Amino acid sequence: MDVVFVPTDPTHIRYMPDNAVPRMCEDTRGITALDVKKGPLGISLMDSWSENSVQIHMWIGNPIIIKYGFLQEVFGFVFSEESGRKIAMGMMPSDNKKVLNFSAHIGMEEVCRVPDIYADGIDSVISVMKKENCRWIENGKLFRKERRRA
Repeated sequence: MDVVFVPTDPTHIRYMPDNAVPRMCEDTRGITALDVKKGPLGISLMDSWSENSVQIHMWIGNPIIIKYGFLQEVFGFVFSEESGRKIAMGMMPSDNKKVLNFSAHIGMEEVCRVPDIYADGIDSVISVMKKENCRWIENGKLFRKERRRA
């Protein structure tokens, strides 16, 4: 498998499931793990940038990208010195156990639930990861425009 990490472009977004596609806005940035022959294996989009934080959205089409360094690329970008962000935030529906487990597994910590946001009885789970607690970075490693992993 020949995997590269590239900035996300609109053609990559069509691979994300319909219920996971955030709206692209002027401050949206992204990283795509791309199999050169097969297309996107995972996409992370970041938006709603504030002075200290950014909201993060992730789609993992093939978990192998985690071993190829996808999370290091994503959090290296979010927490780089150039970015200056200290907190990554995610919002997930309370009835999606798979995404809640993944979020906890990568180190996001639940900070609150907002009742009935997605539907009656389905809360929004808000989780954060602080830069100082992120195990996916070393010295705020910067995302490079294109990087191959063997």
